[in-house]
Amino acid sequence: MPKTVTCIPAYNEERTIARVVLEAQRHSDLVIVCDDGSTDLTATIAEKMGAKVVRHQVNQGYGAALRTLFKEALRHSPDVVVTLDADLQHDPSYIPTLVEALQRQGADVVVASRAEGDETPTHRRATVKALSKLMGAGISDVQSGYRAYRASILERLIPAEKGMEASVEILEKALKERLKVVEVPVPFRYKQLDTSTLNPFVHGYTILARVLLAKVFNRPLTYLGIPGLAALTLGLSLGLWVIKRYQEVHQLATGSAIITAILLISGLLLLLMSIHLLALKEYIKLTRPT
Repeated sequence: MPKTVTCIPAYNEERTIARVVLEAQRHSDLVIVCDDGSTDLTATIAEKMGAKVVRHQVNQGYGAALRTLFKEALRHSPDVVVTLDADLQHDPSYIPTLVEALQRQGADVVVASRAEGDETPTHRRATVKALSKLMGAGISDVQSGYRAYRASILERLIPAEKGMEASVEILEKALKERLKVVEVPVPFRYKQLDTSTLNPFVHGYTILARVLLAKVFNRPLTYLGIPGLAALTLGLSLGLWVIKRYQEVHQLATGSAIITAILLISGLLLLLMSIHLLALKEYIKLTRPT
């Protein structure tokens, strides 16, 4: 069996952390918990259960906790790093399933996707499906935090985002690096204990915004440049018609003139934004460490 380190980000999870750590220890060489500024006994309980605990003095967010966990995990020279939530949503007994898929399929990242017929609420399943389709990653559950990573590539996936958007950011990095990402269906547990402190609609909106921004940044000409050029072309055509009409009847078509101005200004802004993003992408490529 490869040396497996399981990482658990936790914030005020004193009700569930003991069970999660205990179950994870059965399938891991080391369990690391990041206490993300909890105000309860999460860290104390995790330590008493035998987990290694790293602390944030204040709550920094899911992505920040993952960043701390990844860096700490790599200090212990693992072969595989597994991440799962501290609220019992992810069943640690499936850790071997993820590790086996990582080895058997020669993957770099394995994502545990919500199995059909599990306890996932309908609204969450619909949100996940929509986000996954929009991202176009070939993964049905881009929000799942239950994952296994080949340790040798983990440093390339350390997230910059501090919040829940980090789960999507990591997959984006993996796809950009042309890493092999696979998924395995795993039942998620929602009915046993609902400890989520996030509004599901706010959470969904945040992730959606992250996916949309990433799409625009990766293809600025498609999402900004072409619409901008279309708006400019339409604005110029309409503007010529307004001028011609004024010359013929000496009366300004006010409504059409306003629409012309809006089209020209918005088209110019979209084109400038697309050029700016293209330049920024090239700058990032040139300054990225090799």
